Parts: sequence; structure tokens; C-alpha cells
Amino acid sequence: MLIVLNSRFFASFIERRLETLVESFADQDSDRTTTVRPEHFLERAGAKCFTLMLSTARTVAASSSSRLHSPVAWNRKSEYYDLEAGEAERTPLLYTRESAREAYRRAKRRAEDPTKIHPVAVGLMVALLIFLLLGVVIGVYLLLLTIQRPWPVSHPFFLVERPAWWQYPVALEAATLDKQAVTDVIVVDTGAEGCFDQESCVRLLQNTEQRCWTASRDHIPYNFLIGGDGVTYEARGWKSQHGFEDLPGRNTTLVVGMIGNFTDRQPTAVQYAELKAFFTESIRRFSLSPHYRLHGFINTTHASNDGAALYGQLQRWPHWKGFV
Repeated sequence: MLIVLNSRFFASFIERRLETLVESFADQDSDRTTTVRPEHFLERAGAKCFTLMLSTARTVAASSSSRLHSPVAWNRKSEYYDLEAGEAERTPLLYTRESAREAYRRAKRRAEDPTKIHPVAVGLMVALLIFLLLGVVIGVYLLLLTIQRPWPVSHPFFLVERPAWWQYPVALEAATLDKQAVTDVIVVDTGAEGCFDQESCVRLLQNTEQRCWTASRDHIPYNFLIGGDGVTYEARGWKSQHGFEDLPGRNTTLVVGMIGNFTDRQPTAVQYAELKAFFTESIRRFSLSPHYRLHGFINTTHASNDGAALYGQLQRWPHWKGFV
């Protein structure tokens, strides 16, 4: 339909322009004194017709190209639309078909490789993972800061576990603590002679265990014992209840015995250092609350000032809450 309309418009326009051209030639020739030769007239008429047809064709092409969305450039010098200055003419139907074809190819590629992940999505996931790990590290660091240690400990913690000093077939049988982190620690002196090397301390523990088993078919009542050699010896350990019937809080208390009689003399400096290291290690193992309470016990059957030298020093320590 568009081609037909353009052809009719073109034919009528050419016809009107030819009539005007012929009339202008006739007027020019009538004004001249000399007679114009027929071949010259035909030559000029042909040139004019060619120029007229070329300009008319460009005008019609420009009008139809604008409707077909074809890029047409305006030439300012010749004052007409120049098809060659723009891009190649596109047919709307063919252009739409090419776009649909390209979209189909993209969809087919995505369907063939469903596991392919967009690089932007990968970057976002990596950033999220980094932020998550950073949050975990900061949370653990803040949690460690909230754990209150009684004091900085420079003395290392030395532990001799029960199997290392008790090699008999009788296994430890004691009630288990209900709470993982106990809240009270009772420090007592053993009232016996001290030991200042591992061999003598191990012998003392073995003799004490043997006497308790022979007397009452029970194990050594302490949870831990600290010798004059600056070593902690495991008796019942962190998970079992102590065996003293006259001491309170069996299910919430650890009993630590300082090996020796400290009514008139102080424990050795290394014994005090090991006791501090024991508190810190117990907190690190989550077997002792950071807000624990430190107590003492006076055995009136020995003397009224039992452990006076020991408790005179412990009363200056943090967490001291008095005697039980």
C-alpha cells in the first residue's frame, strides 16, 4: 500500500514539474531573438528532468524511510535527505525477527548451563561470607574479653593427672558434679608434712589414698593438691564431688589442699603461684566460674589458729569471701 501511494505521488509530481519546465523553456525561447536548436532544447530538458527525478526520488525515499524507522541524514549542502549518510536501511519485520532470534539464543544458552552463576552474584556471596567470618571473629574476641581472669599469671600451670600417680586397678568412683562451672573454691592445708619434689609428693598422695580406702572404702577427698614443688596433683578432678562430709556445697565446690602445715609458716612462693595458675586454668577450661568465691576452712580439731599463715595471705586476694 505504501509503495503504491508513493508511486502515484511520484508520477503526479513528475508530471506537474515537466509541464512547468516546458512552459519555462517556451517563455525563455520566445524572449530570445535567436532560434534555439531542437537538440539543445532536448539536452537541457533531459538534464532538468534528471535533476528533478533525482531530488524527487530522494524526497519520497526520505518520507517512506521515516515511517520505516530507517536512519536518514540531512545533507545541508545539497538540502535534501541523504540515505547513504545513515546506516543501512532496516526492515521492521526483519529487525524484530533478528531480536527475537538473539533472545532465543540467550535463553537457550542459559538453559544449557543452569549451574552458571553471574560474576556479580559470586562477588556478593564472597563479600557476605567475609563479613560473616569477620563478625564471628569479633564476637569470639569480645566474649574472651568478658571472661574475667583473677590476675595475669606468669607462672605456668603444671598438672599431674591421677593415672600418673595412682596405678592400682581400683578406679575412681565419685559422684559427678551437676554444674560444669562451679562457683566456690575452698582452700585448706593438709596439716601434714610438706613435700618439695615430685617423688615425695606422689608418695604422699599414694599413702593418703591408701589410708582413705582402707578406713572407709573411699577415695582421697580432695579435688586437687598443690605441693611445695609448685605442681598441681589431680585427686578427684574437676568433674567429681569432693569427699569431705563437714564441708558444704558438694555439688558447687572444689576443694584444693595445700600440702603442708601452714599455721606458723607461709607456703612457698611457687605454691602460691601455682594456686593462682590453677584458678586461671580452671576458668579457661570452663570448670570454674569467672565470678567464683574463695573460702577458707579452720579445722578446730587441730588448732584454733589452723592455717593462720595461709589464710592471712589469701584474705588479700580477689574473690575472698571468708570462712565456711
